[in-house]
Amino acid sequence: MCLLGGIGRRRPGASPLRFGPGDLGNRPRVVTLRIVDTAAPTTLKPPIGIMAALSAGFDRIAGHPALILPPLALDLLLWFAPQLRATTLIQGLAGTVAVPSGIDPALAEQVQAVQQGFADLAIRFNILSALSAVPAGVPSLMASRMPVANPLGLPLAVEPGSLATAAAAWVFFTLIGLGMGALFHVLVARQVAPKEETAPVGQAWGRFIALSAGMYGALLALMAVAAIVVSVATLLLPLLGAALMFIIFSIGFWLAIYLAFTPHGIIRYRFGLWKAMRESMRVVRWNMPYSVAFLALVMLATYAAGWVWAMPVENSWLCLLAIVGHAFVSATLITASYAFYQGRHEWMVAMRRAFLAKAAAAGMPVPRGEE
Repeated sequence: MCLLGGIGRRRPGASPLRFGPGDLGNRPRVVTLRIVDTAAPTTLKPPIGIMAALSAGFDRIAGHPALILPPLALDLLLWFAPQLRATTLIQGLAGTVAVPSGIDPALAEQVQAVQQGFADLAIRFNILSALSAVPAGVPSLMASRMPVANPLGLPLAVEPGSLATAAAAWVFFTLIGLGMGALFHVLVARQVAPKEETAPVGQAWGRFIALSAGMYGALLALMAVAAIVVSVATLLLPLLGAALMFIIFSIGFWLAIYLAFTPHGIIRYRFGLWKAMRESMRVVRWNMPYSVAFLALVMLATYAAGWVWAMPVENSWLCLLAIVGHAFVSATLITASYAFYQGRHEWMVAMRRAFLAKAAAAGMPVPRGEE
């Protein structure tokens, strides 16, 4: 920016200003300023759109169909391989939930529903489903369905001897699943990013373990605090308990939205856990409507596809088509999420740099957290 000034300069068409020898100190000086922008404005390339990201995910998976093999192999394993069950342990836990005599009929129905849920879980629960570890494991259809049969009949079932053995097996297969998930995410991320810029599988595995441990710990703490606070509030005023439950649920929901791209930062940019979480929150904040719309569309597509995949019964060969379809759709959506995160993160970085450059040129203080 340059500043041009003149004293006594007049606008076109205005009568000239005349000053006599004694008038210079009495008459006001007329100063006109003309601001000229000598620097061409910088135009930033618009970030990737939602449909463009989904299209990129579809194109990458269609061009590299081998990427559907990890979720496909995991589902076939959970469908046909011997199952590690905890039927006896869960049934024993269900036996501790009894319906007291003389209680309110509505409460008795709730207790019976809990008992039925335990009974269904005891029949279907497979410890090997931990291989599809949340939040960054290989996506699996059979991990959620937990089938008890397949077209070849009933698979062999093995039970752990104790609760400690079952818990240790769950932790072990969760760790293995996180390693499989790290490998799968690295392979997917390399479809939209240079190979040398993505995280090594070992590094990603360790950070996925830290992410899962933190997530489960925070979830348990939140549930414990919510149970105590809501119980006390309900005793005082039932409506207050319902309001607090809604508030806690809303906080958890928005935390999930803001941290949804944490695995992407770990894989794509080799961020540590805290930086990946921070950058995920920044990307969502800078692209709030688009991020929420993209995540909502992904969840809607996952739900709709899951409804379709659940149509074939688990002991029919038609379920194989559902497994293939689920593997393709899941790989497509995860690849699209990496394309979306990368495009929006790069745009955010460019915008922040432009903002900081303008702030430095104008001598403005930089807001905290934007350094």
